[in-house]
Amino acid sequence: MSEGAVASCLCCCYFRAVDALTGSCHRYPPVFAGDSSPREAHHWRHPVVGPHGWCGEYRLVSEAQMSSSGVTI
Repeated sequence: MSEGAVASCLCCCYFRAVDALTGSCHRYPPVFAGDSSPREAHHWRHPVVGPHGWCGEYRLVSEAQMSSSGVTI
């Protein structure tokens, strides 16, 4: 990472944006999120994260992923 750059979920290869304020982290498989919904797709989810958060698993998105996903830094 270049000097002065800040690690954030937005620039992480595991981040998938949901909207302007949230996204999901795909570092690990989805986790059980409860059984309150009758739809099976709602039982398992990836953690919801903010684009400006960060964690110890951070990996900078590659140049190829940036251009194909439209992510800009």
